[in-house]
Amino acid sequence: MSKIKLGDIFEIITPKGNAYLHFIHKSSETGELIRVLQGLYVKRPDNFDKLVTLEERYIISFPLSAADKKKLVEHVSYFPISKFNKPKLMRTEYNVGGKFLGWHLVDTETWQRQLVKTLTPEQKKLSPWGIWNDTQLIESLINDWSLENWV
Repeated sequence: MSKIKLGDIFEIITPKGNAYLHFIHKSSETGELIRVLQGLYVKRPDNFDKLVTLEERYIISFPLSAADKKKLVEHVSYFPISKFNKPKLMRTEYNVGGKFLGWHLVDTETWQRQLVKTLTPEQKKLSPWGIWNDTQLIESLINDWSLENWV
């Protein structure tokens, strides 16, 4: 097993088909950042160039190295990350005592949070802040979870 590198593409198996993850950023604080690519596939694509250039479903922090070591994902390809950057902002629900109070917009560099009650159409496109495990990722994929429906 070789060390994973930025640009690597991994496959994760779900009950509804295989999904593909593009490794785009590594941080000592938040771990590995991946783009969750569009679609679920019965058969592995022969070429990932088109798939990787489509807009991703979302970007998440995901323990990719650990998932690779446990064989929860499989390295399948590589695509340079030159045009894929860590998002400036991500979002998370702000709840107190089980009551939804709004959204925290989190600056991924400073971790500064800004509370907003209602998201703008642009803010609805922000990916979730926080680390997801393989179970959470697979659940979101098979339930067709999307940023637009997370409101």
